[in-house]
Amino acid sequence: MGYVELVRIKDVRPRNPVLVQGVPGLGLVGKIAANYLIENLESERIASIYSDHLPLPDGTSGVRVDTDEIVPPSYDLYLVRGGVHDLIVLTSEVQPTVFGQYEIGELVLDYAQELGVRIVITMGGYVPGSPDVRGVFACTNSEEFMRKLSEVGVRPLTGGYVTGAAGLLVGLADLRGLTSACLLGTTNGAFPDPKASKMVLEALSKLFGLEVDLNELEREAEVAEEVAKEEMKLPEVEYREEEKGLPYHG
Repeated sequence: MGYVELVRIKDVRPRNPVLVQGVPGLGLVGKIAANYLIENLESERIASIYSDHLPLPDGTSGVRVDTDEIVPPSYDLYLVRGGVHDLIVLTSEVQPTVFGQYEIGELVLDYAQELGVRIVITMGGYVPGSPDVRGVFACTNSEEFMRKLSEVGVRPLTGGYVTGAAGLLVGLADLRGLTSACLLGTTNGAFPDPKASKMVLEALSKLFGLEVDLNELEREAEVAEEVAKEEMKLPEVEYREEEKGLPYHG
C-alpha cells in the first residue's frame, strides 16, 4: 500500500456543495475549466492530497522548485463560492498513476462527503467520430439529472468509455449513492482547447447558477486556435467513423 495523505488547510462549511473535478486529459479541457473557476470566482485552497501515486508531469518522482518553496505533486481542493451551490473544485497538474486511481478517488470522496457533497461532476474532453459534431456531452447515473443537463444544452453519450480520473470518480460516486455526471466538451484532443473548456463551463454555469465572466476564456480560445494554425503546424486529426468500435473520452 502506497503513501497517501490528505492535508486539511482550512475548515469550511460550504453551502449545498458540489464536487467539480478538472485534471489533465484530452485537450486539457477539464484542467483549463477548473483553473478558470478558481481564478475568476472567490476561492481558497482548503485541502491537498499528497501521494506516491501522484508523479511529476513527466511521470517521474520529485518536487517542483519555486522561488521560496519546494512543492511535491498534489491533488488540490478549493472552495469556490457560488450562488445556491458552493463548488469544491478539485484540480492538479497530473492524474494519479493507474494503480493509485481508486485509492485517491476514494479519499477525495471521503473528504467531499464530510463537507456535505451529494453531487459529483467531472469535466473532460471528447473526440467525436465526426468534426461536425460539437457541443457538450454527458454520462450520468440519474435520469432526472440528465433531464436537467438536457435543459442547458448537454447531450447524452450513447456508448464508449470515459477513461482516467474523469471516468473513475463518477463511477466511484455512483457506488456511494451520489448523483454523478461527467461533462465532456468536444475537442480534437491534439492541443490545449479553451474553446471546449468554455462550452463545459457555460453548461456548468447554467446548471448551478454560477456568475462567471467567460470573456477571457474566449480570448484564450482565439489565441490557442491561432497558435495551433500558425505555429504548431499540426496535421489534421483523423476522426474515427462513429459506428466503428467504442470511443474513448476523458
